[in-house]
Amino acid sequence: MRKNLNYSQAELAEKLDVSTQAVSKWETGASLPDIEKLLNISWICNTSINAILEGDNFFDENINIDRGLMHLNKLLICPKCKKQMKLKIQKNDTLIYECENNHQYYVVDGVVDFRTREISGEQWSLSYRNYEEYMHEQYGPCNPNYNRGLNQSEVIWEKISELRPRVILDIACGTGQGIKHQIKRINWPVIIIMVDLSHRILKWNKIFYSTEWKNPYVEMIYLACDGANLPILSESVDLVFSYSGYESMQAKMLDGFREANRVLKNEKHTIYNKSVIESFESENSKKWMNLLLASVNEEEKEWWKSEFNDMEHWLNICISSGFLENKSIQIYGELPAPDCETFPFENEMAQWMAEYIFISKKLRT
Repeated sequence: MRKNLNYSQAELAEKLDVSTQAVSKWETGASLPDIEKLLNISWICNTSINAILEGDNFFDENINIDRGLMHLNKLLICPKCKKQMKLKIQKNDTLIYECENNHQYYVVDGVVDFRTREISGEQWSLSYRNYEEYMHEQYGPCNPNYNRGLNQSEVIWEKISELRPRVILDIACGTGQGIKHQIKRINWPVIIIMVDLSHRILKWNKIFYSTEWKNPYVEMIYLACDGANLPILSESVDLVFSYSGYESMQAKMLDGFREANRVLKNEKHTIYNKSVIESFESENSKKWMNLLLASVNEEEKEWWKSEFNDMEHWLNICISSGFLENKSIQIYGELPAPDCETFPFENEMAQWMAEYIFISKKLRT
């Protein structure tokens, strides 16, 4: 605002009868002017106090805009050219984000739509009733596979409540089954950005988290985009959360993991669950791997070989991706390998593996 009027900090300070240091602190957010000074700034700049305090987040138009969408003015970049994007209002109150190269992305049903599509075979939003039944069956009290070990939600909450992040990104969030239990307990101001390929599942999330699961401390934002090419400014996020999100990205998992590192501020964390093999040298692990590989075709066999990670291998990947400090909490260990020649699971092929919660910290070298 000052620059638009061609005032230096010293010139504006003189007009307001304050020090240059005071103007500098206002502009960096270190302090705010008192109400008398705000009124004077409003008069000098010919604008409202709301516009001064909210900057690009303030719209004079009489239109209902989610505050979360306005927060994105400070976070969103174009996935094509990497230039910063700003929220604009078109005719008929249509909302778009546009960069200086005129790449445009519409806000559709409260979700910023970067025109991505669901992974083939994972059409969750087309078969949501069946998915609900599947979740009820898989997570029900009669299924022992999901009732062994520590309570994942409690382990995750303990770390999140300790870190108290202000901006959380839930990568490849799906229906938000992991972050859902954290949202319920958050008691400090937080922005949560839910990211998924599927616009339709995010549209459902927006309805659910703004009605049935609303927390007044939490501002929700929804981006239908590729987690391997996040439209988020580098070093702008306090925590990247993943509840099976990285793994669900399949061939793009490591790209998503590196993107998480890019958008995180230095010394901030990604918290995620992951299935891993205890050790490639373990007899139990070897038997499981052989049984699994014998049960799939040649194409799937090569994919599984590339997906197998034991603890040592995964920690090396973390370090090479920029996460130099890594902690892990075992939820449960590997199942004992069965004394048979046939792989015992038709679905959930990794459920024999150990399950860990990882807390990986970004550190610049």
